[in-house]
Amino acid sequence: MERLRQAGVDFSVGTLNFLANIGIMLPYILMLLKYQQTQSATYLIALVAFYMSRAASIFYTKRLNLRSTTYLIVSLVLGAVGSLTFAMTEAVGWLIIGGLLWGYSAATIWPYFLTVKLHLSQSTDFKMKRLYWVIFLGLGLMLGVDLAAGWSYTLTFTVLGLLYLVALPGGILLDNFTNDFYQNRTTHPHGLHQGWRWALSLIGFAAIAVLTTLRKATVNLPSWLLLTIVGVALIVLAIELYGDRHVLPNYKVRLLNRGFLVSLVLLFNGFFAYFYFGSSGMYVVFALYLIGFEGGYAIFGKLGKGSTKRALRLSQVSLLAGHLLLLIPWKYTYVLGILLITLYVGYDNPTINATLYGSPDIDHDMAIVHKYRFSTYGGLLCQLVMFGLLVAVNAGAGQSVLAFFKPSDASDFWLYTLTMSWPLTLASLGISLGNILHEPKG
Repeated sequence: MERLRQAGVDFSVGTLNFLANIGIMLPYILMLLKYQQTQSATYLIALVAFYMSRAASIFYTKRLNLRSTTYLIVSLVLGAVGSLTFAMTEAVGWLIIGGLLWGYSAATIWPYFLTVKLHLSQSTDFKMKRLYWVIFLGLGLMLGVDLAAGWSYTLTFTVLGLLYLVALPGGILLDNFTNDFYQNRTTHPHGLHQGWRWALSLIGFAAIAVLTTLRKATVNLPSWLLLTIVGVALIVLAIELYGDRHVLPNYKVRLLNRGFLVSLVLLFNGFFAYFYFGSSGMYVVFALYLIGFEGGYAIFGKLGKGSTKRALRLSQVSLLAGHLLLLIPWKYTYVLGILLITLYVGYDNPTINATLYGSPDIDHDMAIVHKYRFSTYGGLLCQLVMFGLLVAVNAGAGQSVLAFFKPSDASDFWLYTLTMSWPLTLASLGISLGNILHEPKG
């Protein structure tokens, strides 16, 4: 009986580990597949609601100052509700609610899980079972049955919702394991007093919702209005950054740089790669990102020969060289440039995690959340600059904004290279140089 109970605990915690690692992407992919299958405005609206909530949640959650384990449990509950909503109904109102709840879960489950995991690694010998491939195989089988039976992803949404519920006991167990950490921690009051920032955020993310819709459907709005929306969102982002000027002052540029780089690679170049590699371009970029993200730390660690300072310098050389290669309009230098940038991201990610969590001057329960928040700021900055350029370029060329996201041929290669790829790459290079120069000495 004890072995059976332990197996149940291991499966619950292993499922939580799995959901935390894939939680930010898998729901979005499933919802996108559902929209592509149906081409329904209902699922487009739900997809936009999900995306907006995912972007906004990491800003709102940190203002409540609850313990990370509480947020983790809430994320699991809302993930279950969101997934099961998509399994049970096609009503647009319920799907919007499900998208908003699932978006919150997708944004918050990983940073809070990582925070709790780091708490445990410092205070206990608790080990988490890794069941990634077992669960991936199970979901893959469910997806295959779903498609074969013509159930339109209903089974997959249901199984994923049940997995969130299965992970709940694991979340509660981790909450119990971290009690000592919170007993020794000074609590802070709830951060609901800055109402103006909450209202400002709503304006900013309403703008993001409009821009997200531009990636999926033709929106007949005048260019001056779209540029105004981009400008308003940039102002909101600047005010938010100013409001957080005292938070992580020594690491803010580095985190903004990280977010900008990830959006430059996955968002902009995920689409721009079409003009080099056709319909397989997005998959080429995603593959390069995975290679760099997973291998960057090991590669630069090996090249650094035990010196973290040398490894850091090599990663920074890779970052700058990658930008310069992207400025050369040739597919082979393009591939190498993307790879070198993502290798830097792969090296920087675990390094900054350890640096922030290990700093005695930073609240350990908020360190990883701050990291994801400022990375999100950087990603949104890249998106806003990209959309501003795209709207202006397509207005001058007399094209729809959607033409960039759904191209039919590569005839606009030089148009987008000169007016979008080069400006975005140079902007990213400038932020990267600022990051390197801003690096704390010693």
